[in-house]
Amino acid sequence: MRRISIAFGLTALAVLLHGCGGGGAGDGAGIVATERVAYVRVIDPATGNPVAGAEVYFVTDTGNLPLRRVVATATSNPNEIPLSVARAIKSNAREGDFLLRNVGDDLVFRGLWVRRPAGYTAVVRHTTPDNIKRVIQTPDSPTTLAACLIASNQAGVVRTVFGAPRVIDFGTLELFPNNPQVPPPPVDDVCP
Repeated sequence: MRRISIAFGLTALAVLLHGCGGGGAGDGAGIVATERVAYVRVIDPATGNPVAGAEVYFVTDTGNLPLRRVVATATSNPNEIPLSVARAIKSNAREGDFLLRNVGDDLVFRGLWVRRPAGYTAVVRHTTPDNIKRVIQTPDSPTTLAACLIASNQAGVVRTVFGAPRVIDFGTLELFPNNPQVPPPPVDDVCP
């Protein structure tokens, strides 16, 4: 009888862990298993804080899809998503991050574009999750020119480039303030 109880307990624990993403890397495997989600963090390099007023777009051949800003609580704004939902998808999500759910398989991804708020330069440093850095000068409006977009090295058909449904973590974007105390780094790619 004791063996049956132990076996039942272990089975229940396995089901529980599987249901909450216990077998994954903590990125909400239960929700994301059937969808592809684009995720990126946007910060001010001087403070490390999110950049208020910034907007991020997933640029495709057929249009620009806005990523939703992570906010503290539920909201009726379609461009915002509550922190609790974001953390169910990406466990280390925080307020001010951006994500886009249900990224279509057949979209042709060109890159990410950031609408920067007043007080920030066009220079953006992109650091991937693998700590690869690229500094680009972004345009004032979206374009499909590779040198002008963040993560343009991953351009192509979504299902081919990013594979199976999962969280596509684009890493961190640093928007440099128009402040002589925080000079932007040299640009690797200048947008024509």
